[in-house]
Amino acid sequence: MPVLRYWTLVLALVALALGGQTAAAQDATPALTAVVLPPDAEVAGLSLAEWKTRWWQWFESLPEASNPSLDKTGERCSYGQSGPVFFLASAPTSVERTCTVPRGVALLVPVIDAECSTVEPPPFFGRDEAELRACAVEAVNQAVGMEITAIGVRVDGQLIGDLAPYRVSTPLFPLVLPPGNLLGTTASVADSVADGYQVLLASLPEGEHVITISVPGSDGPYTVMYQVQVAAAEVFEPVTSQLRVATPQVLEPVASPEASPVS
Repeated sequence: MPVLRYWTLVLALVALALGGQTAAAQDATPALTAVVLPPDAEVAGLSLAEWKTRWWQWFESLPEASNPSLDKTGERCSYGQSGPVFFLASAPTSVERTCTVPRGVALLVPVIDAECSTVEPPPFFGRDEAELRACAVEAVNQAVGMEITAIGVRVDGQLIGDLAPYRVSTPLFPLVLPPGNLLGTTASVADSVADGYQVLLASLPEGEHVITISVPGSDGPYTVMYQVQVAAAEVFEPVTSQLRVATPQVLEPVASPEASPVS
């Protein structure tokens, strides 16, 4: 079903019922400066928008049956992963995941995101780049009707204060869709544009780390937890990820037989 591809957006929509928590942004500490990359930073010569593009291509390249977003333990964390940035997945409900993340890689943490494509039904359909961009931007605008400061992203308990600069739109990009894809379409390729908030974290030092994304909701906060070795665990309420940095420099990707990883 199309709804599966924008769970981070759904979290924000649920949060519309609550305001407040705007003062949370004041809790940010200077210690995060070395961990959270500025929005204009590049990793391996690619910008935040370009890594966001690759995240979506990775996310949609894995069929629903083996997609990390539906993983309740973290056993699929490494599916389709390669290169200098490790992608954390979103989730439909609160969940804890434990993943091994190789030392020396950056991490992309999705916060609120939406994409529109040429193969989805309205309201996530567009015929060309202009329509796709307007579609994705509007979807995120509706999701963040509350102040973005109501959402908290923490790294080892320290709050990332101002998420506003981390909103970016992608260029037009192709999606390669496997059978049984999350979009529920029989199409194998599509054009897409995505918009939303995400952060890139610099490589974490060896040891255990916790990443938490907190989104208020009418039934309580949503959390995604990652334990990273460096390892990752995903939970939905506030979103918490626990990470342990592993000593190995390179992690062998554990590819699903049906996966179409993006290099």
